[in-house]
Amino acid sequence: YANMWRITDDFWDRWEHILHMFYRCELWQDHVKAGCFPDCDMLPLGMVGKGFGQERKTNFTRAEQVTMMTLWCIFRSPLMLGAEMTKLDDWTLSLLTNKEVLALLGDGHHGVQVQRTDEYAVWAGWNEKDESVYAALFNLKEEAVVSISLEELAAALPEQIGAGLLKKAEQEGITGKELWTKQEQSFGEGRISAQVEGHGTKLFAL
Repeated sequence: YANMWRITDDFWDRWEHILHMFYRCELWQDHVKAGCFPDCDMLPLGMVGKGFGQERKTNFTRAEQVTMMTLWCIFRSPLMLGAEMTKLDDWTLSLLTNKEVLALLGDGHHGVQVQRTDEYAVWAGWNEKDESVYAALFNLKEEAVVSISLEELAAALPEQIGAGLLKKAEQEGITGKELWTKQEQSFGEGRISAQVEGHGTKLFAL
């Protein structure tokens, strides 16, 4: 009798909470569809804790904040801000108003986890309307290269969209726009890969 479900315990600004959310999002990813909204809980960004003790800045690093926003958006969780909005700083506001990232929440978009280890996770996203493809490379440890083959990424997509991605790679090569930094990157050797800071994320529109 509901179309939104809380899928987690209280979510606070602790890195281990983000790590566990990868597991929960994988469990629920197939239930994200029109009229169905699994809820990852609030975004503890900016000034938090008012009413729960002493008000303070979020404990998440900037890299961890990008990781959280990327996972929530590519999974398509409802976004609810758990912060004092009158005290939003420019950095927090930039996270919440990145139109290219927020577009992943729109109708026709889907996201699935392709790989996850103790060190990294990779999500694939696509838009069924225009067949655009996204790749999110999450680094769960210290700074490192996070990488996935195009074949593995394509296999997680609907057959037509995956085949189109591989054909484009063969004919033209693949480039990606990183949606947080707005930087363009070319990919070779049949892989999507990037240097990612510890606990950080690169989100590419391919």
